[in-house]
Amino acid sequence: MKPEEQKEFYEAMEIAQTTPSLSQAQRLKKSSQEGNCTVELIERIMDEEKKNPLNRVVFDSSILQKYFPQKTTAREMEMQILQLLEQWAGNRA
Repeated sequence: MKPEEQKEFYEAMEIAQTTPSLSQAQRLKKSSQEGNCTVELIERIMDEEKKNPLNRVVFDSSILQKYFPQKTTAREMEMQILQLLEQWAGNRA
């Protein structure tokens, strides 16, 4: 980012009391490279609500792999687990 953009960005970070996510940083860099990085854009991007990483459940595929055929993808595992959870939840009702 250009020095004046960096100054505006720093001020937006101070106001928002947050640092940018990877996605936000990439969009800011791209807008700077394209020459359309404005104060309004910086503020809008920094004001975005970020996903809460603590609101996720993550399993290492190596832990789950013993329950699936060897060539099962992570997405296929996820879909199968969700399907089984739906069945389990339906049986509890």
